[in-house]
Amino acid sequence: MAGFNPTLKTAYWSLVGVGGIYVAFIALLIIPAVQKNLVYLNKVKLPIWTDIARPEQFGFAGNEITPFYLTTPDNERLFAWHILPQAVYARHRDELLRRDVGLVEDITQTLGFRLLKEDKEARLLVFFHGNAGNVAQGYRPDAYRAWSGIDPSTIHILTLDYRGFGRSSGDPSEAGLITDAITALNFAIHTAGIDPSRIVIIAHSLGTAVALGATEQLAREQGVEFAGMVLCGAFSKLKTLILTYAIGGVIPILRPLKPYPIVQKWLTRFVREPWDGEERLKSLIEHSPHLKLTMLHAHNDYEINWAHAQVLFHTAANAIMARSSSESASKGEIERPLTFEEIEKRKQRTELGDEGWIDTWVEGVPAGGWKIEHRMVTWGGHDQVITSSASRLVIREMFGL
Repeated sequence: MAGFNPTLKTAYWSLVGVGGIYVAFIALLIIPAVQKNLVYLNKVKLPIWTDIARPEQFGFAGNEITPFYLTTPDNERLFAWHILPQAVYARHRDELLRRDVGLVEDITQTLGFRLLKEDKEARLLVFFHGNAGNVAQGYRPDAYRAWSGIDPSTIHILTLDYRGFGRSSGDPSEAGLITDAITALNFAIHTAGIDPSRIVIIAHSLGTAVALGATEQLAREQGVEFAGMVLCGAFSKLKTLILTYAIGGVIPILRPLKPYPIVQKWLTRFVREPWDGEERLKSLIEHSPHLKLTMLHAHNDYEINWAHAQVLFHTAANAIMARSSSESASKGEIERPLTFEEIEKRKQRTELGDEGWIDTWVEGVPAGGWKIEHRMVTWGGHDQVITSSASRLVIREMFGL
């Protein structure tokens, strides 16, 4: 290095240092425990100084939210919130305030639960959140308030922390989180007595993969179909996500290796849990012939690129074409999937100006059949998109309000 200009020498060693840190970071990701912690970030306990068993600390009224536990078939305890519609809460506020606030032992003995179960016009919005934190992290409380205002007389909200998150017991895994989601949905259907036609599922980020896994299994095994499902900031599958994902929208994982696709492909072999939304969506289309599904994504989402929602939209379009193909096609499959260009040409687009646009797939869809949309909004980033007007409009449509 004797002939190096001091400035160039500093730059050189800086690059070597950054490169070494990056290589060490990638090497750590191959370790299963490290990889799991990065995917789920369930060890991140945010917010820190507040108690999620006391929702009033997040700006909610006294007993507007009932914190309780659900028990899974494998005996994990999942912390959950039941949020009352604003108008329903206002009508019963005096009685609710006479009751103790905080965690309840038996949700079925509460006034809030009775108001849900006995109201035949009640709708239930079930939310599956993304990784990190708990039911009260970040924009999640703001989203609950926004959704509750869609129809203040009828829309109850159920949300939960997966195993290993927040106050919930256990350790997260792909199979475990899907079990948790099914537990929540079974509680809604069988314990609260809400018909699936009155339930809309909304999910965000990691929660979109959880929602696809749970609804696909319920549709395939029990023929359950919900009023609709909204996937906000979704990804197509984990092996694809890590190629473009940036932590916090800033720190890339495998994107710097884009010039070396062989290396990228080799590294994806170490992904322990596939979270393959594409395959689950194909199965969901097959087993849920009345599925109403919207992929909602913000153009300025720098963590999960909106191309993932586009991939899911294309996957759904091809699955519909396969199902609606001629009787002579083997096992209902078309000879070949439609190409990217073919789907882009044959989809229907509604331009919404500065708001964004909506792509809809109608080809091969019978009357009353699937409704598949990809809604792009200009603003919202990765997290705030759940609070957007678009999310409220879609929920309203799916509930038929």
